[in-house]
Amino acid sequence: MDRFPSWVEVDLDALVLNIGRVRDLVPAGVRILLVVKADAYGHGAVRISQQAADCGVDMLGVATLDEGRELRGAGIELPILILSPVLREELEEVLENDLAISTSSVEFATAASAEAVRRGTTCRMHVEVDTGMGRAGLPLASAVEAITGMATMKGLDIEGIFTHFPASDVDPDFTNDQIDSFTEILDELSNAGITFDYVHTANSAAIVNFPASHFNMIRPGLLVYGYSPSLALRDRVDVRPVMSFKSRILLVREAASGSSVSYGRTYIAPSDMTIGVIAAGYGHGMSHRLSNRGEVLFRGARVPIVGRVTMDMTMIDLSGFADPASGEEVVIFGNQGIQEISVDDVAGWDGSLNYEVLCRISKRVVRIYMKSGRVESLKSLLGVHDGL
Repeated sequence: MDRFPSWVEVDLDALVLNIGRVRDLVPAGVRILLVVKADAYGHGAVRISQQAADCGVDMLGVATLDEGRELRGAGIELPILILSPVLREELEEVLENDLAISTSSVEFATAASAEAVRRGTTCRMHVEVDTGMGRAGLPLASAVEAITGMATMKGLDIEGIFTHFPASDVDPDFTNDQIDSFTEILDELSNAGITFDYVHTANSAAIVNFPASHFNMIRPGLLVYGYSPSLALRDRVDVRPVMSFKSRILLVREAASGSSVSYGRTYIAPSDMTIGVIAAGYGHGMSHRLSNRGEVLFRGARVPIVGRVTMDMTMIDLSGFADPASGEEVVIFGNQGIQEISVDDVAGWDGSLNYEVLCRISKRVVRIYMKSGRVESLKSLLGVHDGL
């Protein structure tokens, strides 16, 4: 990795381990839809999806048409569901790429039916029911009537039904009410002769907390990437972080007592200091909110960020280290020696979420995929390459 100023390492062995441990949480026969939206939470959707397919994952979940097209263009043949609503104008490309879509209205289902009939094909669809998320989905009170009507539309294969949990990590009463409401909908539809190949509600937190939410498919995301959706669940499942984020020292500078560091002069050296300039900033995915409050690892020790994080570089305090040098490794999150900075640490410093910390790592940062402790492949702005 010496040739890269900043990079992330993606441990594919950890991904395999985590998929297995998530599978152990559910009964045999329950299928897995792995959420790979937002470039697989920053890990690289194509390589993660390839590995997931090798692990027997049943379906992939994306958020946009283009995310689905990227996977199809890379040769991914697994069923793919676009979890977020798509525009009517996107339906033609949805069908061309054999993508399943979600619907939250009869009007949209009608448009999808018309497009499928026009093309002489079938549109695979999962109906979302809003049991309390308050974002998308059919209203609970009219869901049975709406779905019953959709089931008669030509050109549609309504293969799935699902809902979202907004608080499965913190509010058991509300989540149990959602499960009960959803189950009632399923029962009413079943009595009307309408059933589904895929019934899915359980996100990462619900997989752990609510066995009744497993139905016949689960939708893990963060858990498979090695992180807990809440601190309360952190010790409930033994998963391993898949990603670490690293950089290098570009310059070592001496700052005299009273001199300022970075934009805005928000940090004034309290004494003579040694400053390291690292090759990562908010253009790489480090939050500007880490300015004067975050830490990184250098030579196995935590050192503070000083001054404002800039687009391309960040300054750290290397005072007290003997002869720090350009090219030395810095860990933004991950392990170095016996020390670790976790994604949750970073999220705490910048007041965000572990989800956000992962997703904001930009495409300028090289993804290096590791297997059995060795570099398997890498993805950069220039494309995908085998080895280094």
